[in-house]
Amino acid sequence: MENYFNRIIDLFVKSDVSADSQVEFQRWLTEEKFSGEKEKALRGLWDNMEKSNSAEASSQTRQSLRKVYKKIKQQRKVNIKFLRFWQVSAACLLIALLSILYSIHYETPVNADLIEQYVPIAEMTRFTLPDGTEVQMNSTATLLYPAQFNGESRSVYLIGEANFKVAKNEAQPFIVKSNDFQVTALGTEFTMKVYPDDPLLTATLLSGSVEIKFNNMESSLILKPSEQFTYNKRTKEETINHPDLHDVTAWQRGELVFKSATLEEIIPVLERKYPYSFVYTASTLRNDRYTFRFKESTPLQDIVDIIVEVSGNMKYRIEDNKYYLSPLSLNR
Repeated sequence: MENYFNRIIDLFVKSDVSADSQVEFQRWLTEEKFSGEKEKALRGLWDNMEKSNSAEASSQTRQSLRKVYKKIKQQRKVNIKFLRFWQVSAACLLIALLSILYSIHYETPVNADLIEQYVPIAEMTRFTLPDGTEVQMNSTATLLYPAQFNGESRSVYLIGEANFKVAKNEAQPFIVKSNDFQVTALGTEFTMKVYPDDPLLTATLLSGSVEIKFNNMESSLILKPSEQFTYNKRTKEETINHPDLHDVTAWQRGELVFKSATLEEIIPVLERKYPYSFVYTASTLRNDRYTFRFKESTPLQDIVDIIVEVSGNMKYRIEDNKYYLSPLSLNR
């Protein structure tokens, strides 16, 4: 059985497999079944990369993988076992890194340098990619990209939320990839949100034209300016709407905008923007939906005060860097 898993992983990384096969591999890799055997095989891949002296790509990938896992552990403040790839965030990052490794070996053999851009909690960053594309990234987002774009496309790998102002190059399309989601553009501006812990994947086109692939890359559509595409990973439901673009780009100005959102949806956003975590039981949060708008630099305690007052059924206390939420009925 061990050799079986080793062969599958080794073939995926080293062989010129089809797109359909890559999708099947990704689905198989993140399933719980035989997780222990898959972990052992992946550790074998890691060990083989450690022994290799001929591929700079392997060194770059190892370095990125180490940094990514260190940051996941810091970000989530939980004990994530190294190389537990079927954990949600870890699985997405592994798929991205394996895809990069595959691309480096077969699409961009001239330059194998891999760069990782990570944004810590409560921060944002702006920078320019080697092709001139301008990127703004939201907190806890990770972007992986090569030092130089060679080959037929300019591919980057996103975990989180980012805005791209793509430098036009018709001969070399710009592709943003994530797990089961891909946006292709020539010269345009769009925002993409693909956090691993959020079931909703979104892409909003501000100008130009983009092609979106989703649903295991089996479905695709062309997005028009001012349209927002949303895909639910759990239900497979897809929608296109015309949101207020000022609200869509609010995060780029440091603002927080929630429209008809549950507390279960709001809390992860607050945890990414502020260096605090929330502790609560499932029964504490109702399924009520709320609309809030908070200006830049609004203190988190002010935000929680407003949320608690509006909800009318909660209290909270702060200890160290944690907000403990509890039902009002338990304190009466």
